[in-house]
Parts: sequence; structure tokens; C-alpha cells
Amino acid sequence: MDLRRIKAAAEWYRNTVYRDEPISSRPGCSSEPLPPMLRTARALEKGVTAYRQSWESLFVKQGKVLAGYEDDYPYDRPVLRYFPTYQSLSDEELRAYFTWRTKLRRGEIQRTSLTFVYLYIYELLNQIGVSDPDDGYQKLLTLRDAYRSIDPSILPYLIRWMWDYVVYYRLDPALLQDTPSVRFDRQLFMLIHRKERSEAEVMDAVRGLSTYRLDNSRFYKGHSSEMDTVILRILDRVDEHYQKRCKKTMIEDYFGRYTSQPVMLFASAVFYDRRKAVNVDYSVDELCTYHCRNGLWTVERYDWQQYQPAKLNALLKTIDSVMRETFGYRYPVRPALSTQWLLKLIRAEAEGLLAEQKAETERLLAKQKAEEAKKVRIDFSSLDRIRRDAAYTQDRLIMEEELEDDVPISEAPPPEPEPDEAANVALPLNEDELHLLRCLLYGGGLNWVQASGRMLSVLVDGINDNLFDLFGDTVLELNSSPQLIEDYIDELKEMIHP
Repeated sequence: MDLRRIKAAAEWYRNTVYRDEPISSRPGCSSEPLPPMLRTARALEKGVTAYRQSWESLFVKQGKVLAGYEDDYPYDRPVLRYFPTYQSLSDEELRAYFTWRTKLRRGEIQRTSLTFVYLYIYELLNQIGVSDPDDGYQKLLTLRDAYRSIDPSILPYLIRWMWDYVVYYRLDPALLQDTPSVRFDRQLFMLIHRKERSEAEVMDAVRGLSTYRLDNSRFYKGHSSEMDTVILRILDRVDEHYQKRCKKTMIEDYFGRYTSQPVMLFASAVFYDRRKAVNVDYSVDELCTYHCRNGLWTVERYDWQQYQPAKLNALLKTIDSVMRETFGYRYPVRPALSTQWLLKLIRAEAEGLLAEQKAETERLLAKQKAEEAKKVRIDFSSLDRIRRDAAYTQDRLIMEEELEDDVPISEAPPPEPEPDEAANVALPLNEDELHLLRCLLYGGGLNWVQASGRMLSVLVDGINDNLFDLFGDTVLELNSSPQLIEDYIDELKEMIHP
């Protein structure tokens, strides 16, 4: 073998075919060298160790290095990455992100590519750039409130991750009290334990769980107390029916079953779980509890997202319909249910309540009449006649003392009582009110009211107020003209004569 020919060929190959070339940079990278901290973070992406760890773990390691990094790099091109990490960005995009984050931390929140927003959220979820979990939650809250008006498309994910954040880091459950899920649990818990709660609390829960707006019902506005009572009684009766005759309870049929389901916290986010070995039991409220065993999470709860209020709405509308019919209300509505046993229950409760009200009214009237009978009545209209009689008697006695015993004295008869004074029962009314009642009872014009400078509505209100203690009700109604309540006409005529 000719060594000289081999050496010449190798020299030619080295000088012609093979030569040193610079390492190509990432696409989109500028020729400007990276700042030292970014180069340090980039170095973590290389080597065998980088390939043996998850991208979530690498993201957290790089995030810890860059937690305090700030930049000021002009860059205005859009960036689009799904599940973004530092590794997925080019050098220019990475510097653009830290420029935006620097302004955000200084209170200047600007619209930017959603890639940067999600990357910042991932940092907070993984405790990058926060002092403790509470600080991280406050930063998430600030971002949510500020970015709500800029781009609300991030809210569905962000709100769900904030819930998971509270559970994972075991923050105060009070942070979740205003969420739809906890409100549903609180109302359902109130309904389940309704016998230990006040009527007002349970009815607030019923209104919250239903989309049938009771407050918009004409009948409910005038009979809210009666309808609340019937609704609560029906819930008890329906619950008893389900327990005796059905395989599931009323709560299960109306609101679903209480179940335990596997759950993945921070789903669709770049999140590194560093607490897999920790066993956790965390209660959000009385009806929602999370458990973690060997890194696997489950949640026990009623599924509020699957709840449909149609059954509760139909029950409330049917109660509204039956009560309107029972109470003789002039605006009927069609019942939403045709189940006979349920209609029978509602009618029985509505009729029972109506009978209770009538019995109570009769009892109160009887009590009121008994109390009225015990009262001492003074007829003030007879005082003038009594005074005249007393004066006459006094004059007679004086005259008898002065006259001789044998002089006959003719007795003058006492003055006859005036017709009105002898006939009318004493009523706590003034002259105009009494005159108005006499006109309405026996016929007479009402032009004198305006001519005397009085207001008809004021006279009607005065009569009703002054006679309420005697009748326990209004005796006059004022529509286009004042009208006497028919039930009290005869009794008023006994008290007021023409």
C-alpha cells in the first residue's frame, strides 16, 4: 500500500469535502448572543439528563433559573405554540415573553399572544416567581380580573385551574365560596337538611336550584307565604313517597347521585406534580371532598354540571297552578305535570292550608268579638243631653228651697233627645266621615266632599282605619267611586240611621 497516496487523498478530502462549519441556530433566532441567564436555561435542554426527564420537569427547572429574569427586547410578531414552554420558543420569542412578563410584574398588563399568557399561567401553577401558594393565587386572580376585558377566551381554562390550584395546594376553601359549584352544593345541602333550617333559608335554596322564577308569578307575589308553606310540605311528602315506593330518593332523582369519580387536576396545563407521594383529603364544602392516594385524585360530589332543573321547575309550576285553582285566582296557569299521585298530594296540601286559614280567621274573629263585648262603651254624643238634664235638676232643687212648701211647682219635662243622638251608636268617626257613610248607606250625592275642601280618598282611608278595630277589616273600597263591602252593610245600618 502506497502510504504517500493515502496521505494525499486524506489531505484532499479534509480540504475539499470536510470543513468546520458553525452550529446552526434555532429558527427565528437572531445573531445577537443570548443574555447569560437565558444561555444557562438553554443549557438545561441539552445532554443526556435532559432527554431522561419529562418536559414538565424541565420546564420547572428552567423556570426556577429564570424566575427573576427581566428583559427589554422589542418584538411585535405573533407567536403561536400549543402547551408552550421555554424550550418550545425561539430565542427571540423567549426574550419577547420575558419583556412582556417584566411589564406585567410592574403593573402594565398589555395584550399579547395567548402563548405568552398561558406560559405565565403555567409558571404560577408551578410556583415559579411566587413566594408561596397564597401569593401565586393572588397573582392568578389579578391576571384573571385584568385580562377578562382584554381576551376572555382564557377564562374557562383559568377559572378551572384556579379551582385546582386551591385544592392541590390546600388553600382556604373560602376562596371558592362564590363559585357556581359551591353555590350549588350549599343550596342542595340546605334542601337535604331542610328540617333543621328555617323556612326562608330552604326557600332561598329552592329558588337558587330552580330556573322557574317564582318571584315573577302574579299569584306568588300576593300569596308568597302560603305558597312557600305548600312547597315545603310537598317536598316532605314527595320525599316520603320516594322512600316508600322508589329505588332512589327524591334528591337522587331530581339532582343526581352522590358519586366518587377520578379527576385530573390541571388538565390541559403544563404542570409538574411534585407531591405524588402525599396522601390528601381536602373538603371544599359539606358535599364536595377530594382525595389523593399515590398521586391519583378522586372527588366525591354531586355533579352540578350535569344537573338539569327541569323536574324541580315542573314541580314548582304545578304547585303554582293547583294553588291558583284552589284559591280561586282569576289568572290560571296550566300545570306542568300530569302525574296523578303528585297532583293529589298538591291539591290536598293546598286545600288543607286554605281550611287552616279559614279556621284561624274564624278563631280570630270570635276572639275579637269576645274582646269587644268586654269593652265599656261611652256614648259621647249623649253628653250634652246629660249636662242639660243635670242643669235642669240643679235649678229645680234651688227653686224648691226658695219657694214655700205649699206653692205647687210645675215640672217641665226634660228635652227630647235629638234623633241622631238617640239613634246612632257611638263610632270613632268625625262628622265628615259619618256623613259620607250615611250617604253611601241611604243614598246621597258626594259633591259636598270636594265643595268642603276634603279629599275622598282621605275620608275613605280614615273610615277604614278608625273602624278596623271594630270590624277587623276594611269596610270601604275606593275604585272609581267608594263602595261599601257588602258583608258589613247591615251591621253599619244598625249603627248609623238616616
